[in-house]
Amino acid sequence: MFKNAMLIAAISLSFASHANTLLIESEAEQVKQIKAKYSNTAELKELTKISSSIFTLSSRIEEQKSTIVKDKQLYQEYQRRLSEEMLSGTEEKTDYYFAEMKKTSKEIKLNQEQIKLNTAQIKKYNDRIVLLNSSLRESKKLYNDKLLDIRDSVVTRLKKEFANPIPVSVSGKLQCSPYQSIRACFESKQTTSKLINDAVETRFGQIEITSTTNNFKVDSATMDYDGNVEYKANFNLFVQYNEDIDAQVVKEVGVESFDIVLLSNKPASFYLDGLPVGKGQEVSVKVSKGKYAVLAKFEGHQESTIQDISMPVSLTYNF
Repeated sequence: MFKNAMLIAAISLSFASHANTLLIESEAEQVKQIKAKYSNTAELKELTKISSSIFTLSSRIEEQKSTIVKDKQLYQEYQRRLSEEMLSGTEEKTDYYFAEMKKTSKEIKLNQEQIKLNTAQIKKYNDRIVLLNSSLRESKKLYNDKLLDIRDSVVTRLKKEFANPIPVSVSGKLQCSPYQSIRACFESKQTTSKLINDAVETRFGQIEITSTTNNFKVDSATMDYDGNVEYKANFNLFVQYNEDIDAQVVKEVGVESFDIVLLSNKPASFYLDGLPVGKGQEVSVKVSKGKYAVLAKFEGHQESTIQDISMPVSLTYNF
């Protein structure tokens, strides 16, 4: 048995094999509840639906205007032919021309009324979009403010925790030379480095940590004839709060912001939550983490999606 050892070392390591979290269970639950409360899924779906309806009605109005122009030309043509026939005295198609003029005039008025109705409906939709956008902005502000409060609370807790030594216990196996003593094996730099790595990985996983350790104590260690050692040890880690830890807290709480790229094969107009964010084949936008209604428009066509943005991403909309 090798009972005691003392070690002071400085380490800066990053591990990718574990998914340890800096948040305690209650903090993680708070984040989960806030995300569920402020998901805004219903509002985003309605916003996407309304934007699509506005686009459809706008296209219909353009078609109706075009039809009115053609019908007015047709009306004038019937009127011209009627005038010519009446002047000639034949009057063979007088009733037909009158009937067609009446029919065409009715179609023009019908389309004019439909344009008024569609225009009024678009106004209602636009008013609704204003309310939805205002609601979404307020909701996302509350969402971010609440997450920022949690982030500040986590940072305060961690700094307080890191002000004192953090006890960490580890157990595992390592390979020593069968020709050296257990003490000599544990005093080697390779072994002490492994134990420190195991300790940091056990406590912090993939998070990059800069720390010092002392009171490195091997509680038990047994070695077989091949030099295979099973051990149990404990440490007091002194962790420095740094930018890497802060970035990890921001990531876990979900208050990150990202640059997303909106792409199209045509110079499209792009909208986020109903608001214009740019026009072209490539538009870059900085957004906070969350759900967004994305809309792309180009010459009478549109593509829309609801995107949950949690990392930098490129979104493509082709026409």
